[in-house]
Amino acid sequence: MNKRQLLTLTSVNLRYANPQITDKARKKGKSGKQLTRYLIQQYLLSGLIFLLIYGLTMVALDFSRLPGFFTFYVALFGALGFSQGISTIFNVFFESQDLPAYLPLPFRQAEIFTAKILVVFLTVAPFVFPLLVLFLLTGLRSQVFILLTLVLAVVLFVLVLVIVFSICSLIVFGLARTKLFREHKKMMTSLLLGISMIVVVVGIMMMNQTSSYDTQIMDRSAIAFLLPFFYIMNNPLTAAGIGSFAIVLVVCLLLLGAIRFFILPKFYDQVAVAVPDHGGVRRKHKSGQGLSQLLFNYNSQLVRDPNLIMQVLSTSLMTPIIFIVTFALSGALDFGQMDARFCGVFFLAGMALAVMMVNPSSFISTLISLDQQNFQFVRSLPLSMKNYLQAKFRFGLLLQMVLTGVIALLAILLFKMPILLATTFLLGALLGCYLLCLKYFARDYRLLLLDWTNVSQLFTRGAGSVGLVFGMMGALFLSVLLLAGYGFATMFFPFWLVNGPVFFLLVLGSVLWYRYYQQKFWQLIR
Repeated sequence: MNKRQLLTLTSVNLRYANPQITDKARKKGKSGKQLTRYLIQQYLLSGLIFLLIYGLTMVALDFSRLPGFFTFYVALFGALGFSQGISTIFNVFFESQDLPAYLPLPFRQAEIFTAKILVVFLTVAPFVFPLLVLFLLTGLRSQVFILLTLVLAVVLFVLVLVIVFSICSLIVFGLARTKLFREHKKMMTSLLLGISMIVVVVGIMMMNQTSSYDTQIMDRSAIAFLLPFFYIMNNPLTAAGIGSFAIVLVVCLLLLGAIRFFILPKFYDQVAVAVPDHGGVRRKHKSGQGLSQLLFNYNSQLVRDPNLIMQVLSTSLMTPIIFIVTFALSGALDFGQMDARFCGVFFLAGMALAVMMVNPSSFISTLISLDQQNFQFVRSLPLSMKNYLQAKFRFGLLLQMVLTGVIALLAILLFKMPILLATTFLLGALLGCYLLCLKYFARDYRLLLLDWTNVSQLFTRGAGSVGLVFGMMGALFLSVLLLAGYGFATMFFPFWLVNGPVFFLLVLGSVLWYRYYQQKFWQLIR
């Protein structure tokens, strides 16, 4: 394999993996190797952020004496990597549609496949970085020589990635060969991504639910087939450690051999057959539909893309669901005894829920850009652009309100809120959803991107992926502080002295917010 050609292909795929970041870097004057280094640094920075969010929760555990928790964390982050790997491999290989451009060039199939896999590795690796911390902590707590611990942790981390990527590749390319997948790509992709996402959500909830046992050093039952990873880091120089390392290495070699013999020989053919054929789609004509119904059906088609759905589920819905279910099952919060004094707190809590759900990675934030070339076509029609965008906004608002309302009702049922508090909580969630929909719909128009190749590009507009993570974390942290302060003030001061000013500020702020987007956005649309 020609290393220079491989590096060139990898650099090219890095640029196409996220054109939005690439364009920003080019505007800063970066090009060539400098541009490649910049793109890699962005992925590394994302990994460090993810490492801080999840990795610090493991520092307090002595994994050298907790093989059950060790294997559980390996399974959890392995499932997360599997979920992201399935989605990324499908996007990079089957949705990019760039393989025909390589045909006249002197590149071998193995080089193209390896270059794309390396890009997939850089994209998915940040999500499983906490495993590196897990391996390091286990080795250090087991009093293994620090240099040996570092080497083993890095090697084992790479081997885990190889296993995850190999399994993902074999599944995706194996499905791509089937007639069922070719005829029902969206359904099969959604099903595959949905199953992996459910595994991640259930795993995180179980991890949080059992965290109360950590202080008592009570281990959970170990996952047997993942114990070799524990033996490698706990006792690397014993027969169990050496034998386990040999087993993991053999598994990696077998999976790589399967890729070599089952995928690479017919790599071009598999991708060409499975590539979406947009030109051959037949649409059924429905008579008796007005313009509003046509636009509603059109927008509903836009948001049915499985990759978009899974991206929204993983970024906008998974966090509040995990948060609600975890605290509800733990019994740490009891709202059944609270009275009407706290109605303002619950109203604000509903708005905080809307902040978690309506953000740059939600449906409403991408609805205009999802039009792609159709947006310019609509502009050329004798159709009011304002009416067109209003119809699109009403659809997005309805979708976001349904999602927010369902999650709010889930919280109401699980926390067993009294009727009054439940009503104020739901109203706060719906009001916050409406106000945030105004913001992010206008933001989508301001940052309009019609030439995207991967829906994740739409989520990282503006501040990028780092800004997205910091923004969501900052909003969550600020919401917790406000709710805590508001709740304490409610307990120690008279009802109207606290809730009166808050109610006035909420009404005033909502009216000003609404008028701002009416004047600065809707009135400027022609």
